[in-house]
Amino acid sequence: ALLLSLLISTPLAAQQTLTVQEQRQINISRKLINDKRNTAIAYNMKFTQEEKEKFWPLYREYRDAMAKVGDKRMAVIVEYAEHLETMSETKARELLDRSFAVQKETLKVRQKYAGKFRRILPATKVVRLMQIEHRMDTQVDMKIAEGVPLME
Repeated sequence: ALLLSLLISTPLAAQQTLTVQEQRQINISRKLINDKRNTAIAYNMKFTQEEKEKFWPLYREYRDAMAKVGDKRMAVIVEYAEHLETMSETKARELLDRSFAVQKETLKVRQKYAGKFRRILPATKVVRLMQIEHRMDTQVDMKIAEGVPLME
């Protein structure tokens, strides 16, 4: 999170800071992506009734945590766009370091919640869940990457 139809549909070089309307559009896109995630999970996970009752509240908590990390990722991308044509070595290093920090935080959240999911689901279902999440995240990442020009 990820998310970000504005980034997906508008080349990053054409973006500066986010307006209220653009932020609203991002929120709508996140909801659509989360709806797609929920559908994919419901279809592929084949929960028992007991698993379902325990899973969905925890999953919403997980997605909220991932959204917070996604906001940090978005901030790095927006700042990259703001400095794209005037990027200094110092700013490039800072943005790269922040990007790595966001990636580490993403992994930390995934690991934390994988442990929580293991308490309510068999390991095979936790693996399947993480596979679905990875596939969805990869799709979003590819769309975002299409809108982010390479550094000159």
